[in-house]
Amino acid sequence: MPNASNSNLREVNADTKRGSSNKVPVVRAIDVGFGLVKLSVRKGADLTFINFPSMAIPADVSAVRTLGTRRRDTFDVPVNDASYEVGRDVGLAQAGGSFGRDVTDEFYRGVIYEALTKGALRYMLEAGDPVIDVLVLGLPVNQYNDSKRRDYLRSRYEGDIPVGDDRKIRVKKVLVQAQPMGGYAALDAHLDELNEVIARTPGALQPLASGEALDDLSVLMIDPGEHTLDWLLIQQGSINPRASGAASDAGRHRVVRSVVDSLVAEVGRPLGPAVMPRINDALRSGSPVKLAGVAHDLQPFEPVIMSVIEDSINRMIDGLRDAHEIIDLMVLVGGHPERYRDVLVKRFPAIPVFIMPDPMAANVRGFQMIGEAMAEEQAATA
Repeated sequence: MPNASNSNLREVNADTKRGSSNKVPVVRAIDVGFGLVKLSVRKGADLTFINFPSMAIPADVSAVRTLGTRRRDTFDVPVNDASYEVGRDVGLAQAGGSFGRDVTDEFYRGVIYEALTKGALRYMLEAGDPVIDVLVLGLPVNQYNDSKRRDYLRSRYEGDIPVGDDRKIRVKKVLVQAQPMGGYAALDAHLDELNEVIARTPGALQPLASGEALDDLSVLMIDPGEHTLDWLLIQQGSINPRASGAASDAGRHRVVRSVVDSLVAEVGRPLGPAVMPRINDALRSGSPVKLAGVAHDLQPFEPVIMSVIEDSINRMIDGLRDAHEIIDLMVLVGGHPERYRDVLVKRFPAIPVFIMPDPMAANVRGFQMIGEAMAEEQAATA
């Protein structure tokens, strides 16, 4: 399957389930977001999906790091001539203004992205996969549209990749996808939940008889990520590039910044970047955020948050170029899309707005499906 706009994805996936290849290719997927890295890893004879924060901290090689009751779940990976600590416990390495993130449009070619990708590969190696036949990576829509960026990722992560401690993992082929395409690939696995939303919506769309019916619709995939708001308009299984795009600084990072600004006014002192992950977690859980021992309720900042989200949705609608008139279904993926759904339902009451189950991992689950379909198709034609 050469690209994300191929409309034969569901057909190929059906063939994959019936396939009888003697040697099953090792297919893995990584979705490096501005907030979390999501990836597929081996779990015994099965596959599972895990995540870790999109933070890479310059590695501390001192003996102090080894003190404690347990070893933290991180790895030191090499980038250029330096080492960076990445992994599920990387927050324990953070201190002061050492935020360890990169939220720029050049993220995909920076040291943080490389450290995070190598960290994900290290988890795959530790799980028992020294060789990966197909690795699927994602890019925000505006970056995916630039062929030079796709070529960069392929050239950078194909071959023998060092992942720390003098160990390497071999990647034979890299496939690059637009991030929301992963969610679309996984959509028909949740047909019952989708039909419940369709049935509750007072519009023209009727519940779907099968996943194949999705390829007859105009589906808008919306991914409110950490930094960008991405959208893909998929018509008859193919991307409409003129009505797809991304809005920079329109994701969760902007929401968190608006809360930080409001908190600064409330507490009367500056707040550094190290508090942003804590605020982000509090917004996800709906709990107060603790700063300097004081719990601050974030509910009073809800109007500020919603104004930021409404502005981001307005930018998306403008980027659709009136294509919202032909949309049959809107699907949300990403880490915390409920507020975006609320705005969209109010704006478009006759269009079903569906949040993918486990939306944070929706794209990487779909990437895995796309990679498996491609590997099976190549094996069948070899």
